[in-house]
Amino acid sequence: MGTTASRRTSVSESSASAPGRNELRPYDGPSVAPSAPRPSTLADGPAVSARELAAMGGRLRSPSAPVPEDVYASVRSHLTRSLSNPFLTDSDVKATHDALGSVPRDAYRATLDRMDRDGLLATYVSRMDAPSRQSFLEQAASNGVLSRRPGGVEGPLGMPGRPETFVNDPKLPAALRDAVNAHATDTGRAAVVAYDAYLQRYGDAVAQAGSLQALRVLGPPQSLDLRETSLGLSWSDPQRERYESEWKAGLGRPQHSLVQAYETVTARAQVLSGERPAGAFVSAEASASHEMIQFKRTAHASARGTTDVQTQAGIASKAGPLGLEVMMDAHGKTEAQLQVDLGIASVSRDSEGKVELSLGAGPHARAHAALNPRTAEFGGGVSFEVSDKSGQSRAGLKLGYGLRGLTPERASQAVRNDVPGLFSRPKDLDPGVGWEALPSERRALYERQGWTREEWAQDSRR
Repeated sequence: MGTTASRRTSVSESSASAPGRNELRPYDGPSVAPSAPRPSTLADGPAVSARELAAMGGRLRSPSAPVPEDVYASVRSHLTRSLSNPFLTDSDVKATHDALGSVPRDAYRATLDRMDRDGLLATYVSRMDAPSRQSFLEQAASNGVLSRRPGGVEGPLGMPGRPETFVNDPKLPAALRDAVNAHATDTGRAAVVAYDAYLQRYGDAVAQAGSLQALRVLGPPQSLDLRETSLGLSWSDPQRERYESEWKAGLGRPQHSLVQAYETVTARAQVLSGERPAGAFVSAEASASHEMIQFKRTAHASARGTTDVQTQAGIASKAGPLGLEVMMDAHGKTEAQLQVDLGIASVSRDSEGKVELSLGAGPHARAHAALNPRTAEFGGGVSFEVSDKSGQSRAGLKLGYGLRGLTPERASQAVRNDVPGLFSRPKDLDPGVGWEALPSERRALYERQGWTREEWAQDSRR
């Protein structure tokens, strides 16, 4: 018992005399007194809730000026329904826009954030039309809340460029993001309307072109660069699919198309090169004759709207079942036709390669079918003819419908890789081959495409 007490006494004395040693001792409180709490200052940063921090993307913005209470009260009065203001009108939207315009630049974003928390920003955006929405977004951009995505420049014939939009940052308030996407839809729809008008002007310019060279100067029709990527939304944006879907649904479709524009310029190029465009066509032929004198006027109208009218005059003679007809048009081109008439049926062939079979369907009507391998035309129709009692004077009307394809020459050129298209640069220009140095076959091919010695020399210097 005495030994235990003496050990406790020696331990306590040793602890008091040598505090630096690693020994156990009873806890006697903190060695340093706690410092007094510091008063909070503005330098400690603004206090934000978890919701606000999530809306800001987890990053704190620099402190902003306080929201002007008088301005905010005016905004609230215009965007809140009450007995005195049961319906929100355009004047309320304009008054809100004017009130936000008086907010200092450094307090503008804080004002929008507060409007978003109170549900006023969504109400404000929902009542906007396209002009007021653009004014609001431009106001936000001038106050540093939004940034712009520059658009493209306008091209020839009023070809619209890529529309200018605003950057749809995920850190923006949700209602403001909706307004940015709605504005992108507005500008996209306007670009589609402008593109439709451009295609119409391009078609008119093609119809007025008087040569293949004029078509090459006009150039090919342009396509509108309007894709979802123009919105600038990142793949990680949770609202990307919704915004892209709303944007595409609101663009609309032009009445004209790029394919139709290419078909129009191709058909015009064929006409200028002396060919009739492929496709369906209708024809009408009126004829009159007196003894051996023959007069004929023929009109062809294609499904693309092109019309070709030809007038011919000549002589016709007949000996038994054989008949011969020689006609000349206004340009001096001569066409001959040989016919074998067997009564109820007749067969004819002309110098252009057309073979026609006709069958009688009464005293004044006949049905006919025709095939021309040279021009790749096939069709048929009906004809009517009346004559005087002597049979010396006749008048007839022939109506037909047919299809026209590619001629053998055009079909062979379509599969050749050495034949340039209308808007392609001939390979012979690159080595600097002169017009006279071209092989006769190649020069004839280029001449059919409208190339001249002068245009060749001009392009070879580029």
